Order: sequence, then C-alpha cells, then structure tokens
Amino acid sequence: MRQLISLAALSAATALPASAQDYNLFVSNEYGASVGVIDAEGREVTTLPISGRPGEVRPRGIAISPDGRTAYIAVSDFNPASERPEDSIVAVDVATGSELRRIRAGGNPERLAISPDGRVIWASLEAIAQAAAYDAETGAELGRFPTGVEPEGVAASPDGAWAYITGETSHSVTIIDAREMKLVTHLLVGNRPRDVIFSPDSARAYVSAEIGGTISVIDTGDRAVVQTIDLGLDSRPVEMVLSPPGDRLYVAGGGTSTVYVIDTASGEIIAEIAEQMGRRPWGITASPDGSRTFTANGMSDSITVIDADCLCVTGQIPAGRGAHSVEMGVVDVQG
Repeated sequence: MRQLISLAALSAATALPASAQDYNLFVSNEYGASVGVIDAEGREVTTLPISGRPGEVRPRGIAISPDGRTAYIAVSDFNPASERPEDSIVAVDVATGSELRRIRAGGNPERLAISPDGRVIWASLEAIAQAAAYDAETGAELGRFPTGVEPEGVAASPDGAWAYITGETSHSVTIIDAREMKLVTHLLVGNRPRDVIFSPDSARAYVSAEIGGTISVIDTGDRAVVQTIDLGLDSRPVEMVLSPPGDRLYVAGGGTSTVYVIDTASGEIIAEIAEQMGRRPWGITASPDGSRTFTANGMSDSITVIDADCLCVTGQIPAGRGAHSVEMGVVDVQG
C-alpha cells in the first residue's frame, strides 16, 4: 500500500518557518463538480460544490491571485461545441472557502492565469479558439484575441508584459502584449502543446508538447524557440511548475504517471519520478519554499507529494473524483 503521510510531519522534518506552512491546496475535481481544499497537514478542510446542471459542471483550471487571497476556477461543461450556462470563472475566498463572484466566460474556459498585479484574469476559451482578458474585480471583458485551435495553457509573465496561450491542435503559442492588449504573433512549438509557464525573470517561457514529448524553451525577447528538450515520445508531458528560484522544472507526464525533473540551466533531465506515483498526474504545483511538489492524479483521485531533496514520493493525499488541477493558496496573508 502507498503510505499516507501528513504534510505537517514533512514540514516539521525540514524545519520550515510557520509562514511557509500556512497554505491550502486547491484541487479541481473534474468529474466531481467540486473543488477540494486541503490544508498543510494533508487534511481536507472543505469541499466546495460548483453549482450548475447535474452532470454538466466541469471545473478544471485554477489560478491563485498574487496576494494569495483568491482562487479562480475555470468552470465549463462536457459539451465544448457550444456556449453553456456553466461557462464561467468562479472566484473563491482562500481563507473562508466561500464563493465571492462569478464571471461569465463563454466558450468553454479551460485554463486561467492572473496578471502579477492581480487585476486581470486571462482565460483560454477552448470551444471558440480565443483567449480573453477580464477585470478581476468587475468581471468586465478587457480584450478578446484569436488563438490557435483548442487553446489550453495560459500564462501571464511575472513582469506583466506578456500573456501566452497554447493551441493544442495547431501546435502553436499565441503571444499577446498584455500592457497594450494586442495580439503580437503566433509561434510554432511541439506537437500538441498543453501548458506554458514563465521563468521568474520573464526571460524564458516553457511549453510542454504532449504528443511530441518535448519542452520548447522560448526567448521572450526574441519571441523564438531557442531550445527543445526531448523527454521521449512516450513521456506525455502536460502541466509544469518551476521551483521558486527557477533552477528546476517539474513536468507531469500524464500518460506515463511520471514526473520529469529538468535542470533549467543545462536542459538535462536529472530525475524521472515514477515509483509510487498516482495515476495520470495532470496538475502540478510547488510549496512556497520549493521543498515539495504536488500532483493532481485524475485516475487515482489523489494528490502525490514529492520531496525536493530526495526527488521521491513521500505521500499520497485523497482527492475528489477526477483530480485535474492543483494550486497553492497561502492562508496567512498579512495586512
């Protein structure tokens, strides 16, 4: 049997400061019409049901505001061909778990990103091959842009300059000037790009290609692919997360139940974590201090805990049905 261990025990073992321990994990349960909230001890705090027609509610992408106070959940349905009442962005208070507001987001929203100042929500609208920007407070639409076919991954650069959106079927990344709210270009990457994230200095963007089995590294200044990291055709890379310093890239291999760890300086794979992994890891996030990485496992309805020192699995946390995305919300925000 896999060991179920508490995150509190892990924190005590590594002598983390209290502020690094005070967080909740938000897990979207794609087939459970809910978002699970799990505390730093690995205990479920609450389950937030997402309202809508029975069998039609589909929570997927999650983004956390820069101040850690608000979680945003992309909610759609299981019929992406048309706009449905469920298509929305749900804002949840991290500290209380209560729903704050809903933003209408027609077109099957799949993934979200938040601008570094917390004012703009970026959404990929899968059904209509578009990306949209919304005012985080009022829900007003600030811009809408054509993307590649089946947009999925979306990221806002830490410097506030760019929004990148992946197009699964067109094998492309759409680059948007986030300050001017205008489309800049479309860039070809690997086969079936799923996720995109930026380095802490915004100089690089990383794009996972599920079918191609690669990570494309983009120079954001030149808007060009400068490196392609080959994980192998059977690797099936989907979501990614960087360690806080940006020196390690953790890649979830959804179809292989493996997490690939890449040294970003060299582009070399330094570990392949498969033993005791949950099945179909899709979402992935890291603790504030980078000591642990967590994956949302859709076929085992669990969260896997990975230790950054040993690069090994140290525990499993039960999650809801079809665990899809997982993000970190800090709950000891001051001020």
